[in-house]
Amino acid sequence: MKNYYLILCNPKSGKGNSLKILPLFENFLQNKGIPFQSFKGTFPENLDSYSTIVIIGGDGTINYVLNHFKEIRIPIAFIKGGTGNDYATFHLGNLSLEKQFSNAIQSNSVLVDAGICNNKYFLNGVGIGFDGWVVKKNLGKRFFTGKTAYYSTILSLLLFYRESSVSISVDEEILDQTTFMLSIAKGKTYGGGFEVAPLANPNNHLFEFIGIKKIGLINRLRYLPVIEKGKHLNLPFVNYTRGKNISIIANHKLQAHLDGEHMESNEFKISLLPNYLQIKSASFQAI
Repeated sequence: MKNYYLILCNPKSGKGNSLKILPLFENFLQNKGIPFQSFKGTFPENLDSYSTIVIIGGDGTINYVLNHFKEIRIPIAFIKGGTGNDYATFHLGNLSLEKQFSNAIQSNSVLVDAGICNNKYFLNGVGIGFDGWVVKKNLGKRFFTGKTAYYSTILSLLLFYRESSVSISVDEEILDQTTFMLSIAKGKTYGGGFEVAPLANPNNHLFEFIGIKKIGLINRLRYLPVIEKGKHLNLPFVNYTRGKNISIIANHKLQAHLDGEHMESNEFKISLLPNYLQIKSASFQAI
């Protein structure tokens, strides 16, 4: 019988913060009389015995779980335990830890879209170009976390990063441009709060496509705070549209990330997976 809560905790998330949260949530479930099984950095063989998955970790943990199981047909709840927590924050806002626990056991869930890029699944978004390099340079960084790490890396790269010529198709629209960075998003923020896709909706069956064209150093520095606050969609060097199927081709490898996880390729095929997961969301209702 499917009556157990499955708790998946990444012991490395948030410099061990997830491990501190885990026993608190376990005590919460025990006090509610809800049976559960916990896994720290491992997975059960299948999901047959479970009614709900609770993920304690950050964006990378969510992405890892999604790509491990791929077909998840039971509701998923998030508890923020990572450094950035962009996608969980999209659904939980600034809820206290206790209220995140309560949200995890609510009966209602909302269907949300996902995406697939080069056979890898994602929920929050794909970043190609500059923010791909940011993620690559942040790999293994220990002194800063979240937005601090993201900002420090951005500033160090802004002086020397060179744009790439790419061919882009968004559904029927063809774009050829010299690109600073591309974002294909279902969530609003990257990097612990940079509002790259301010109009994103998790269940409208469309990706947000934001393409930033070639931009000089002065404007890079000038508009970084504007992009952070999500006020950039109408700027003259920004291509903004929506679509379901996106193709990006370059004549050399581009740095990229899926939900903050680094990847690289010279070609990206991105497709929408509508109504793919059930999420226990405190912020959205199905449309």
